[in-house]
Amino acid sequence: MPVSAAQRRVAFKGLLASSKPLLLPGAYDALSAHLVERAGFPATYLGSFAAAAGLQGLPDVGLITLTELTDAARRIVDATSLPVLADAEKGFYEDANIWRTVRAFEAAGTTGIHIEDNLGGKHTSRPAGLLDADRMANRIRAALDARDDPNFLIIARTDAAWIYGDLEEAVARLRRYVAAGADLVFAPKIPAADLKKVRSRIEAPVVVAADLYDAPDGSRPGSTLAEYADAGADVLLLWYSLVGAAAKGVADTLDALASGAEIEGLGDLVLDQRTFESFMGYAEYEARASRYA
Repeated sequence: MPVSAAQRRVAFKGLLASSKPLLLPGAYDALSAHLVERAGFPATYLGSFAAAAGLQGLPDVGLITLTELTDAARRIVDATSLPVLADAEKGFYEDANIWRTVRAFEAAGTTGIHIEDNLGGKHTSRPAGLLDADRMANRIRAALDARDDPNFLIIARTDAAWIYGDLEEAVARLRRYVAAGADLVFAPKIPAADLKKVRSRIEAPVVVAADLYDAPDGSRPGSTLAEYADAGADVLLLWYSLVGAAAKGVADTLDALASGAEIEGLGDLVLDQRTFESFMGYAEYEARASRYA
């Protein structure tokens, strides 16, 4: 039986109320979202990084549009029964027009969105800085005013720790956004040890980017999932892992074929076709076909 957007939003709030943090894998398309659900995760996420790569084969530098992102979110909603949290970038519009962003994501069936104060360049060596904190707080208030469903979550994200490496500025901004009414706050690139020191000062549920490869050598996340949980994070967002896994799997398969490998020699690089088909609902189709034959 189809699960309505309203039901998914209520379910997501229930997940947030758990004593354990919510591990939230980030899908990049309908197939990956379907696999998230099959693996037993209770919710999923669509970020602009994965969407830009999956939809356009382009970097996450502001090229994806509101329509493209909400269309991608709608496909994920339609493919699963899961609550779907979505990345709304900087909100796409100024305060007076941000209602259009909120309504578009609500109409797509998502559970909520996060809006950031980053002005661009976060995955490059040319960061553009941060939106003024008061202006960002106004944007959050405007987004809250725009929602039709009070269970649709407005999450305020600050990249002060990412852009400036400034923990105190990040905390001050998070507190400012909580005061503006944000349902949750999101603070990428605050290590678990630092989050633990300041968590009591942030009076809202906290989302972290738990698979941001921010160790000093860039080879791994700077904190483990267990460390983030111990630090008081409420949502452990895996924005990169699935699209990264897909890219590695496809690249390794293509490298093997380019090196002269036979199909049967690809082994564990490729899921066998019958297993794949079992993920895709072919058995359900056959049952329907038999019923109406």
